Amino acid sequence: MPRKQKKERYSFTKLSCFCNCRYGYLQRYIENKAGIGNCFSSYGTFVHSILERYTRGGLELWDLSDVYEWEFDTAIAEDFPTGFHGDIRKLYYEQGLDFFNNFAGYDGMKILEVESKFDCDIDDWTFNGVMDLVFEDCAGKLVLRDYKSKSGFKSRAEQAEYARQLYLYCIYIKQKYGRFPDVLQVFMFRKNKIIDVPFNTEAFDEAISWARKTVTEIRECWDFCPSGDPFFCSNLCNHREDCEHKISEDEKNEAA
Repeated sequence: MPRKQKKERYSFTKLSCFCNCRYGYLQRYIENKAGIGNCFSSYGTFVHSILERYTRGGLELWDLSDVYEWEFDTAIAEDFPTGFHGDIRKLYYEQGLDFFNNFAGYDGMKILEVESKFDCDIDDWTFNGVMDLVFEDCAGKLVLRDYKSKSGFKSRAEQAEYARQLYLYCIYIKQKYGRFPDVLQVFMFRKNKIIDVPFNTEAFDEAISWARKTVTEIRECWDFCPSGDPFFCSNLCNHREDCEHKISEDEKNEAA
């Protein structure tokens, strides 16, 4: 019998990578060059790790601040960007410590999913992801929570872009629980700020349309030209140390 062909797999990160910089997509997902990490992703992963260990019973609530302090420098080995007002590494450290010092746990919540990996089919390809937290609140509302290290959204458009990821996760939630979440929740832990986005069918449909459109563009793409902005190129891109197309802020200013 012929071997069954595996479906193409796309995550939100993979789709966003293509939209952000096609050359970066070429390096990571076609040429399979993992590259290097960055301080912001390491910071987010570190905080997620502590929250996951707590939620699964591996840490007590009163241990979180101490663990954060003990593990911070090891978990975030990369340098933070310079050129800003103040010490960004110190700022992130202090804001994270304040978050854990004031974190009250999950009283009143029925935890359903913690850092849960999933696959779901869209057309002839598979969408995969990891949900930070799914729970029912004391009123019985189904909530999908995502922890972010951002301090805030610059506009409604930016908030909608971030919510798109959670709307795509709702495909799986609907399949598993038979209903959509009542609320998509973005928890910006550095500012200890929660933004609730009530589930909206039009936004859900838009997210699926965006994913389908992006997959089609990836399949039809032949010109993987660079398109990242200078800050991304210099600080966030996994291939920033060896990318021949990297654009610095100085080069951008000179061109202007």
